[in-house]
Amino acid sequence: MRTCFLTSTVDINGNKIRLLREQKDLTQLYLATVVGVTTDTISRWENRRYPSIKLDNAKKLAEALGVALEDLLDEKDTVAGDDLHDVQERSEPAGPPSPPTPAGRWLGSLYCKRWLGVGGGLLLVLAAGFFFLQVDHHSGVTTERIMPKHTAPNLPFPVIVQVTGSADSIHTLLIREELLGDGEAIGSAPEGESPKHFGRNPRWIGKLVNGRATFLYLVQPGKKQRQQEEIGFKGELIVGEGRSSGETIGGEERIALAPYHWVDVDRDYVISDSEILKAHETYALPGENLIDFTAIEELWVAGRYTLNKKTMTFVPAPQAEGKE
Repeated sequence: MRTCFLTSTVDINGNKIRLLREQKDLTQLYLATVVGVTTDTISRWENRRYPSIKLDNAKKLAEALGVALEDLLDEKDTVAGDDLHDVQERSEPAGPPSPPTPAGRWLGSLYCKRWLGVGGGLLLVLAAGFFFLQVDHHSGVTTERIMPKHTAPNLPFPVIVQVTGSADSIHTLLIREELLGDGEAIGSAPEGESPKHFGRNPRWIGKLVNGRATFLYLVQPGKKQRQQEEIGFKGELIVGEGRSSGETIGGEERIALAPYHWVDVDRDYVISDSEILKAHETYALPGENLIDFTAIEELWVAGRYTLNKKTMTFVPAPQAEGKE
């Protein structure tokens, strides 16, 4: 009979971790924030100075890299399925303990799919109560996703995640979004560099400034997306270190595809003064150049716009043209 340990370690392959991180264009800071360790620790893992790490940290690392845990292990330490919980405890360099994860996930790993008996069951109950007392279920920071109600099938549209907290807050924030549908997220980059392509998983790390922080990105609908279809969104905000999951991002969750510009709120093929002002007020952020407001203003100045069905783009309507 194999023994189930409350703490266990696994041998990781630092070269694999570095390669995966670079392939996914992730920073050591991103991994450190998700796992709940320092960037120095991530560097030591990649350089094999800490070849043996805690199983819980290895799981968070695999989640952050979007791979199975087995993909990070040295061949000699590859363990399959439920036996991951039966890995015998090995030594790991001393350091500050990782903050507790949510009780449900901790209990799932502690149980190890073995019958613990009456004494073990009592231990689980007591431990669960302790951990629920330790977990901060609300950070005092709120989030809202803001985006248009509709967009054309081929037209990029903006998405904003607005974070609000106390004015004196110094929280480090990590935002993870996911597109539920065919599309690609595009983020801003330093001047002179190409926009950052996130695929379906835009992410951002930052801090509150005067109690606020804003993450803006564009979404390019996929070529196979058609009118009447929708693109969905879900995401979470992680505040502080030592957390692998966070609070759900509120606000808009779906956008419909329709043959109108996303600025044209009332869908009348006219971008009015109030509509373009609202677009600027909401999505024109200092230092951001993701949105081509010049093209939008051309449609506004023309008075009316129309959809060119050959190119599937919006163009100013001729002045002499009547109603659609």
